[in-house]
Amino acid sequence: MATYQVYKFKELKEKFDSETSYNEDVIKFFDTFSFEIVANNLKNKNNSANIFSDIIKDNSTKTKIIGLLNKLHTSNLSNIIKSIRLIVFQTEEELNDLVQQCIQKIKRDNAEVRPLVARLCFDISTTYFVTKNNTNQDDKDGGKIFFRKILLTEVKKDYSNSVNYDSEEWTRERGEKSMILIGTLYNGKVIEANIMNGIIKDFRKIIEFKENQPQEYYDRLEKAVVLLASLVNCVVLNEESKKIYNDLDVYLENQLALYEENKQYISKKTRILVSKSIIDVLRKN
Repeated sequence: MATYQVYKFKELKEKFDSETSYNEDVIKFFDTFSFEIVANNLKNKNNSANIFSDIIKDNSTKTKIIGLLNKLHTSNLSNIIKSIRLIVFQTEEELNDLVQQCIQKIKRDNAEVRPLVARLCFDISTTYFVTKNNTNQDDKDGGKIFFRKILLTEVKKDYSNSVNYDSEEWTRERGEKSMILIGTLYNGKVIEANIMNGIIKDFRKIIEFKENQPQEYYDRLEKAVVLLASLVNCVVLNEESKKIYNDLDVYLENQLALYEENKQYISKKTRILVSKSIIDVLRKN
């Protein structure tokens, strides 16, 4: 079935006047056309140019989400959060759109905007979509798919890709953006301390000094140092965040001493990065 988007009645009329062949869509349009319906639709849509709401899906959920996030500012954060809470998510895909837009905004926007997105994610963490015809008796959420669950699942995937150092798709930029995402969401209390503990343990393991390993081992190590430096510099250092590191500065200092004695394994640039961009940052008062 064809759909019509009307901007000017004159243009629409000229279009139909030009039709010389039999067209079922045109006939059906004139049979169902009503100025009363048009007027009501215009009123309901605040004079939107897109009419016939029963035919045209006006302002998709994704479009609304993008529009709201683009307006995000410290002065209107509360209003943006309220507006997003008013959105009725009809499908899991629509809720996933919200997750993806938040993730991408944290990755691409500046340091002033990122905390606002994290705050938004925290405040709407209980937003959910209810699946239809849920037959799982063991489902404690009653078929509800929560924003936070989708978000953390996507962050986990993103993290896994960022530490897949042997992948041809791995780049420093993607890895650092992933660390910014994780650090920002941790600062915003979306990611909990136990998750961060696991991430820090992963870095400890890969940075551990080992002699006579294949060159690939040390290549991965140098990439890991870059990402850890990015994460440490993104996380706000306070009494709570210091706990997730569990004396990481001391551990790295000991590992660095071993690498200084065996300079052939990792580059001087990497050793300086460990010292200046990680250990020194962790020891700031």
